[in-house]
Amino acid sequence: MELKKIVSYLDNYLEIDAFHDDSANGLQIENSGHIKQIGLAVDANLAATLKAAKEECNLLIVHHGLFWGKQQLVTDNHFQRIRALIQADIALYAAHLPLDAHQEVGHNITIAQKLGLNNIEPFALYYSKPIGMKGKLPTPKPFQKIVAVLEKVFGQARGFLQFGSEKIESIGVVAGSATEPQLFKELKAQNIDLFVTGEPKHGAYHLAQEFGLNIFYGHHYVTETFGMKALGIHLQKQLHIPTIFIDTPCIF
Repeated sequence: MELKKIVSYLDNYLEIDAFHDDSANGLQIENSGHIKQIGLAVDANLAATLKAAKEECNLLIVHHGLFWGKQQLVTDNHFQRIRALIQADIALYAAHLPLDAHQEVGHNITIAQKLGLNNIEPFALYYSKPIGMKGKLPTPKPFQKIVAVLEKVFGQARGFLQFGSEKIESIGVVAGSATEPQLFKELKAQNIDLFVTGEPKHGAYHLAQEFGLNIFYGHHYVTETFGMKALGIHLQKQLHIPTIFIDTPCIF
């Protein structure tokens, strides 16, 4: 299949230009133009490219691409990553916030569905666009019981904070790392009993304490595998092209 056809589909389906994002979302590196198999990974690191090449992928779709905010020189490890892609004739496509926010295959909607939440809807505004999802459990559960449920989905918790209600009914999800004070204000204002994200940060502890919030941390990397896998399944069905998830785990 032609790279241009896949890129056009992704740009439209993910609404790639709809978000204010530091990531240069969309096609970041071209290849010779033909795609036989698509690899999907969280990070555009060297290990992911080498694994994708071994699997004979011609396109790597990632959540964290190689180009962000300011200009970065093509030296050191940045050069190594780009060289590996070009040598293997692998195109690189990045979808950061567009994949967080997507209402069919995004990280947050996929996690919310796996948790069995009802009445799922967008929340967590970022530059006036919602990037998270929230919903309610069919029946409220004690905090410790819902932690056990979450660990079945994510594996062992990276950590959790309990400064809010003991009974959990409403849950908000923002994969990755989300610690902005404005988000914590929104969590409080919307009476969300438990916030699920990925990576704990120092500043979150006191913010959660002061706002009276419960937070579950399921690992930055792990929480951002859900959308990659869901997007791969979608592309395989819609474009009839093989896809494979490229796993390069991280402790954070």
